[in-house]
Amino acid sequence: MWALPACDSASDSVPLPTATLIALPTPVPTTPPTSTLQSLPAPIDLIEALPVEPTAEPSDDLISVDPIAAELVALARAYVSQRDDLPLVRVRLVEITPYIWTDTSLGCPSPDVVYAPALVDGYRIVLTTGEQYHLFHTDFDRIVPCSPENEVLPQTGE
Repeated sequence: MWALPACDSASDSVPLPTATLIALPTPVPTTPPTSTLQSLPAPIDLIEALPVEPTAEPSDDLISVDPIAAELVALARAYVSQRDDLPLVRVRLVEITPYIWTDTSLGCPSPDVVYAPALVDGYRIVLTTGEQYHLFHTDFDRIVPCSPENEVLPQTGE
């Protein structure tokens, strides 16, 4: 016959072991960092100068060298995607062109509204969702949806 040991109350008071965290020292690098043998180019040498004057020629490389233009295109695409309930991949960039707008309407004036004259740097963005085109005028702070009927492009001086 098998006998089981009796439970005694003294064995219940034995403390259980606890885990202790021990901080390990950070390893010391065995080799010192090496210096660059050649001089690095200045940031201005990495980015081509963008045209200052407004241009009617779209720049395909503009969003790859201008982070502001890239961000404005992303915001315009997200706006169209959300408004039309479309996947973002369906909204594609057709062109982005830098302009200097001649007033605060950004080249998209509303009828019967007076705008302050000012030279405002910005872009004209054209997006497509298949057969439909979407036009936006921007400065560096806002994006204005613009209908082709209201669009007024500044003169390029040509």
